[in-house]
Amino acid sequence: MKKITPIIYLRFLIVCVLIPFTLVKLQGQSLEYSKSIINELCSEKYAGRGYVNNGVNNAAKFLENEFSRLKLKRFGNSYLQQYSFPVNTHPSSIYCKVDKSIEKAGTNFLVDAASPSIQGRFQLRHYNTRDSLDQLLLSKKIKKGFEKNDALVLHFGNKRNSSILDSCMLYRHNPSLIIYTEEKKLTHTISQKIDDIPSLHFLDSAIKQKETIEIDYTNNFINDFTSTNLIGYIKAKRSDSFIVFSAHYDHLGMMGKDAMFPGASDNASGTSMILYLANYYSKYKPKDNIVFILFSGEEAGLMGSSFFTSHPTFDIQKIKMLVNIDIMGNADKGITVVNGEVYKPQFDLLTSINKKGQYLPEIKIRRKAKNSDHYYFSEKGIPAFFIYSNGGKGYYHDIYDKADQLELTNYEQVAKLLIEFASKI
Repeated sequence: MKKITPIIYLRFLIVCVLIPFTLVKLQGQSLEYSKSIINELCSEKYAGRGYVNNGVNNAAKFLENEFSRLKLKRFGNSYLQQYSFPVNTHPSSIYCKVDKSIEKAGTNFLVDAASPSIQGRFQLRHYNTRDSLDQLLLSKKIKKGFEKNDALVLHFGNKRNSSILDSCMLYRHNPSLIIYTEEKKLTHTISQKIDDIPSLHFLDSAIKQKETIEIDYTNNFINDFTSTNLIGYIKAKRSDSFIVFSAHYDHLGMMGKDAMFPGASDNASGTSMILYLANYYSKYKPKDNIVFILFSGEEAGLMGSSFFTSHPTFDIQKIKMLVNIDIMGNADKGITVVNGEVYKPQFDLLTSINKKGQYLPEIKIRRKAKNSDHYYFSEKGIPAFFIYSNGGKGYYHDIYDKADQLELTNYEQVAKLLIEFASKI
């Protein structure tokens, strides 16, 4: 056991006094800064922070200016770390007519992220994947073959279940178009490849019992899209250890000319929290070096964090803890901690701080998951949490995840919790 000297005891008393004091001061900080960041990132000038109109890189320029304004230090000569990856996009106008009804992309239907171009008028051939008779009829249809103008509608079909596509490829009887349906919600994503067959996702109620579809859109596959991570830090007086706060700032961008995915909760809110914390630590000196990382390419498959952990700009083995923040729009029901079961002592410390400070109503624990930018750090043995909020309206990867839909409930409470956690880890 380490001997408690008068100096160590004095330092302990200072921490006990100063941390609660600064957290009280934090209460006086307005949410206006965070709201302004969210509103800016969700504005049309950044085109959903995706790969159409260079939206994600325009957002990077704005965030670089914020890092500079907050006077964050650089590792080397720049905050920026560039890398590239392939991505499929649909930048041009999208026309869709079902029977006599014109449909707008993003509302009743989505173009699949991996879809190639298509143009034409097609007959809808309906099959319910939950019905055993329809399954049998579909199997026979695949063996017999589709007509040139056939569009296969798989009601409640899941693209990830490739058995139907495998059968089509086996018999070389592909439909011209595949339409998958959802009961309640359409969810978009990003693809780094192009499928062989064009595909759409429809709300089931919008395509059910319809007879024809007229569709016209063009894909643009980019082999090497250059994107950017941003890294800055605030130096401690003596420590050579790092505590990292991270978030991804990219989102899904545009589908056609009109459908924009603003990504307010996912993840303008998490990005704003990183800047909120950077603003705090620029005023109150931390005991450890605090690093702030904003990743791009998360929606494309954790591309930014994968590249960074393979090409770090500082010694990542000196990281004591990484806290990745993804979806921080409304924490009225508290937060969930992915990797909480993996790093149980750190999770127990977080929950004990929360219990004492009564910051949040609940902190849920989850096991390991490859679902955000913490993953590649923990794979290298670096303690890493992924924290997301519980609550809100449930808008996710859709056109409705807008800045004005965020309530930011308990937003500052989460910040206080993380600041105190970082001081005691």
